[in-house]
Amino acid sequence: MRKAISSGCGLGKNLERLWGYEYEGNQWQAADGVLAGFDFVREAGTAGEVKAAKMIRDTLDSFGVKNRMEEFEFWGFRINRAVLKVVEPYQKEYVVTGYGRCGNTWAEGLKADFLYVENGDAVSLSRAKGKIVMVNGRVSGDVYQRLVSAGAVGFISVEGSPLDEGVDRVPCQRSLPMIFPGDAAEETEGLSESAEDIHKMQEKYSGRIPGANLHYKDAVELVTEGASEVCLVVEQDVTACRSRNVVARIEGTDKKDEILTITAHYDSVPEGPGAYDNMAGAAIIMELCRYFQQYRPRRTMEFVWFGAEEKGLLGSRDYIRVHESELGAHRFNMNVDLAGQLIGGNVLGVTGEASVCDKLLEIADGAGIGASVKNQIWGSDSNSFAWKGIPAMTLNRDGFGMHTRYDTIDLLSAWSLERSAILLGCIADELGNAEVFPFERKMPEKFIGELDEYMCR
Repeated sequence: MRKAISSGCGLGKNLERLWGYEYEGNQWQAADGVLAGFDFVREAGTAGEVKAAKMIRDTLDSFGVKNRMEEFEFWGFRINRAVLKVVEPYQKEYVVTGYGRCGNTWAEGLKADFLYVENGDAVSLSRAKGKIVMVNGRVSGDVYQRLVSAGAVGFISVEGSPLDEGVDRVPCQRSLPMIFPGDAAEETEGLSESAEDIHKMQEKYSGRIPGANLHYKDAVELVTEGASEVCLVVEQDVTACRSRNVVARIEGTDKKDEILTITAHYDSVPEGPGAYDNMAGAAIIMELCRYFQQYRPRRTMEFVWFGAEEKGLLGSRDYIRVHESELGAHRFNMNVDLAGQLIGGNVLGVTGEASVCDKLLEIADGAGIGASVKNQIWGSDSNSFAWKGIPAMTLNRDGFGMHTRYDTIDLLSAWSLERSAILLGCIADELGNAEVFPFERKMPEKFIGELDEYMCR
């Protein structure tokens, strides 16, 4: 008889030990644990990410779970210099971060008229030709292509809060996509770290217009002071980087030819240690991996810790590329991205038929854990699976501090970690052991175009 996943299964305490902290008196207290040292920046392509992957593998080894590492290369960038100066009607230099994978300017910079185009609507862009334009928010692939079509010669994005002070006034690092819609993927595949190939990529990105990211407060000043002419300097190098996925497969008993994936990314942004986003999710699926090793499901479960999610879902993209020949056996992807904070709500972001939503809500209700279901594409690794026609979900919990230096273990909750682990565990257990899989492998037409667009951002 199988052991039921419930609030009495000890997942919470196991997660505390796994994380290496104990929750007492409303605070996390340091303790000896497998993952006690995980509170560090794990940016993809850095020594921090390498260290984290090894720690995950060591932890799985300690559970007696066979695992492997699947390495992949990606094209990164190194920003050497980024400057924004207002030339007219006043003179001032602002702190900016250069956009990765954009074009370089001359050493003296690119001087042009300045225009604020708000959200990049057609009316605003009608005056953008020959100008350096400023847009609200991040410049995604589709926004960038609109700017180029309008004749803009450079761009400035805006983010941050009017409440930010000190180090929070430094804008986050952003980058353009590796490829845009209409580009051949082969242009970025199969290239090595050779000087010749690096030059090829440098040339590819040099054809793009330059861009930088500016803090909200400084953007307000540019507009209120009537900046009319600016000088933008961006200088960067293309670099060949390496990341890796950690994979552990638990073979099913009598339905082993059907595969469920349970996934989470373990990398972080360079701005912070990423406890909420997403080491908490990585810890949750690690504990479930231990559980299902002991209580083997009927269907095969593949647990994957993705690298380089923050660089554009690169780990999950590589996983579906490497495993393309077996994707036909995949029935469902269960992803966790953002977990562990006390105040918030559980959201199941489902990319699939409405019947998937109904089933997951039924399971959540049966587990006695509140959750809302949203039927849409989700900005996480689940999209890579949905893009290939595999129904997918991301378990997400509202929280604070994503992509900032405030995303630390101090804000995590043992109660919240346990509830998310139980909810995901109940979903995995139900689907992994059902006599007949409860929903079709089918992707609604409305999501197909959205996914194509999203995966090129």
